[in-house]
Amino acid sequence: MKRYFSFVIAAFLCVVVATGCVSAKSAKTDVTTETAAEDIANETAGDTDALEVAEDEDVAEEPALAFTKTKKSLKCGKSFQFKTNKSDVTWSVSNKKKASISKTGKLKAKRYGKVTVTAASGDETVSFVIKLKPKKVIGIDPGHQARGDSSTEPVGPGSSTMKAKVAGGTSGVSTKKPEYQLTLEIGLALKKELKSRGYKVVMTRETNDINISNAERAIKLNKSCDAAIRLHADGGASSARGASVLYPTTANPYVAYLSADSKRLSEAVIGAYCSATGISNRGLSQRDDLTGTNWSTIPVTLLEMGFMTNSSDDNYMSSSDGQRAMVDGIANGIDAYFGYR
Repeated sequence: MKRYFSFVIAAFLCVVVATGCVSAKSAKTDVTTETAAEDIANETAGDTDALEVAEDEDVAEEPALAFTKTKKSLKCGKSFQFKTNKSDVTWSVSNKKKASISKTGKLKAKRYGKVTVTAASGDETVSFVIKLKPKKVIGIDPGHQARGDSSTEPVGPGSSTMKAKVAGGTSGVSTKKPEYQLTLEIGLALKKELKSRGYKVVMTRETNDINISNAERAIKLNKSCDAAIRLHADGGASSARGASVLYPTTANPYVAYLSADSKRLSEAVIGAYCSATGISNRGLSQRDDLTGTNWSTIPVTLLEMGFMTNSSDDNYMSSSDGQRAMVDGIANGIDAYFGYR
């Protein structure tokens, strides 16, 4: 029996020792496993940080809104395509009377001056100022003035022939309106119309209470204009009616070199004028005795708009519909002369 218990105790001790060895081995394995897991976790964390850095580097900062195509100046009647570095842009222009702009940024110049083009995208805006150049510069001379000036001046540069500086003009047989008032009404309305078409306009006068000679009028327009339109109305027999234009001949001692261009301007104006108004066309007349023409250095035409001594012409030229048609016709003729129609 004693031997039996010794055997049991010895067996138990072996089991305990064996268990301890397994536990120690398991513990060692667990430590190794835990250490490896921590190493993997650290490596994974490192990879994640690297990935995040890479992602940050791939996301480039979006550039600020900016123009990529602009133009400093644009002639009226022409168009230009503005561009930016972004596609989702809303376009606007500061003065819609002077220019218009499409949804895609295409600007069309209408009147001379300056406008600001603005592009907006989100909270960003950029602006650009562009100069709008006139098609041409037109001189308008509304004939006569409230009081004529009988003092004289040379009929042309260096001439010994003298003429009154400003004649008195005629008046309406029905309307009683003086010629100087009619010519100024048409002149001012024509100025407005031409500006709306992209021209710059220089007037010799904008009031009736002025004293400016025919030579002085021509000299004023010569300074900056591309063509001169002299506005007058005829007087004569009550049966006489219709419109005509006067221009210098090729034998004119002062402005022979202007004859061809002045004839072409005259043809364009009278044709368009009579077409718009229905006033009969009396055609072209050559005249070399007109002071305002002889002092010109630019193509010039004198338009006799109708006969104020004819009741039909007189009433028509003072009616609102008539004046509107007269102005459109003259402007159309100017457009035709410069190739805009």
